[in-house]
Amino acid sequence: MIRRTLAALLSSAALFATGPAVAQETLGFGTANPEQHPLVTRILTPWVEAINAEDPSVLEIQLRNGPMIVNHTNFFDRIQDDVVQMVFGITAFDAGRFPRSLVTTLPFMVQNAEQGALAACLFYEAGGFGDETADIVPLLFVQFPQASLHFQNHPATSMEDMAGMKVMTGSPVVSGLIQAYGGTPLSINVPEMYQALQRGTAEGLVMNFTAFPGFRLNEVTTDHLIAPLGGGLGLVFMMRDRFEALPDAAQEILERHSTCETSRQTGAAIDAWEADALAFVQSDGERRFHTMTDAQVAELVERVGGPIEAAYIERTPGGAEALEIYRQSLDDASAAIAE
Repeated sequence: MIRRTLAALLSSAALFATGPAVAQETLGFGTANPEQHPLVTRILTPWVEAINAEDPSVLEIQLRNGPMIVNHTNFFDRIQDDVVQMVFGITAFDAGRFPRSLVTTLPFMVQNAEQGALAACLFYEAGGFGDETADIVPLLFVQFPQASLHFQNHPATSMEDMAGMKVMTGSPVVSGLIQAYGGTPLSINVPEMYQALQRGTAEGLVMNFTAFPGFRLNEVTTDHLIAPLGGGLGLVFMMRDRFEALPDAAQEILERHSTCETSRQTGAAIDAWEADALAFVQSDGERRFHTMTDAQVAELVERVGGPIEAAYIERTPGGAEALEIYRQSLDDASAAIAE
């Protein structure tokens, strides 16, 4: 009798064990940056750790750092081919795929990364990206601060110092600004900028300070003009069909960590990173810093502000509408932060 009861209990336990269970979803996340890069250590890893802490039996994200799997130019191809299921990419590096997103790179508009990240999320929610996000699900908006002008052994006191110089940028918008002041814009991605300056292929760059410690750009620059020369937008995203194939519980976890408030907090963390990076460069040997005066900024806006916006509208499908939505998103973001 005891044996039959024990057998029945074991049989019931076996049935229970083989019954319905929540399967863990493991998503590879290609960051396109080395493991020790501040973007990974300060921004992406804490975000992933918060998600993974929710319920490991439902969802786990595994970071795939370094450029071997995903880099700054092939990030969309890698996620489209399901090499990874989540990716970080800077939209300006794939401008043909994300033309409307380039509104976030326009000079003079974004006050700081906190405001810009929240505005980018609000812009998305208001349909500002149009069809550019039809096949993807943005999870995190990573706004970078306004870029400054940097040279190697050449003055950087005003925009006129760009005349006759070869200046690198990853933004098509900033390329027009460089040309307006007599410079030659070079489209070179951040990982290649160090060698370009070292070899003399380029003589300067337009970039925010966050890039300096990770890519050692302080070693090949000496002069800096702090100016509002345009930001940059990074996205963490999944392909829409891959996201929708996740179990509801996994989708809900991701959605809880993909709010506009999450992006705003990420922007605030990037502002802190920018301040730390600027302090790092300032402390690194003898170098010269200038900050663009209010009069210089006003002259810059008057000279190139209108033409830059007009060029964006002309070459961007729905550009006028996108610019209007973005202005409103910036205002709404500023109001929300001030509350």
